Amino acid sequence: MAIKSNENIKTEETFVIDFESFEKSELSLNFLIIDKFFDNSDRKNLLSLSVSDLLKKVSEIDKDMEDKPDNHLLKKFVLPGTSLIEAVFRILILNGNKGMSINEMEEQLKIAWATVIYLKSYTQSTILEMLLSENEYFIVKES
Repeated sequence: MAIKSNENIKTEETFVIDFESFEKSELSLNFLIIDKFFDNSDRKNLLSLSVSDLLKKVSEIDKDMEDKPDNHLLKKFVLPGTSLIEAVFRILILNGNKGMSINEMEEQLKIAWATVIYLKSYTQSTILEMLLSENEYFIVKES
């Protein structure tokens, strides 16, 4: 059962993926981005790219396709079965890792999960609590 609320978190804080923490953790952010956003056939050529180059490549996915709505990539990569933390990670990647507020994330989740809204719980307070806790995607408050 969905738990949605009309509460608005009164904060101007924005969140980003902390690339530096990824690097220190010895986990590969590049591999994670490639794994989540690119087909197997593309992966080998992408491994040598920098994170910023990968973000550019993500923004160019399906760019040549006509008649696609602006939120096409959001619906393509933030699927109903995606966990909340991974959905936020993917939203931040699709946004070029520019800082996003809780409200902006919630709006993106509503678009991506419109068809399964009754199955998901993603109130602003749930998102905030999740992001303020340590998470495997190193999503942190933007300084």
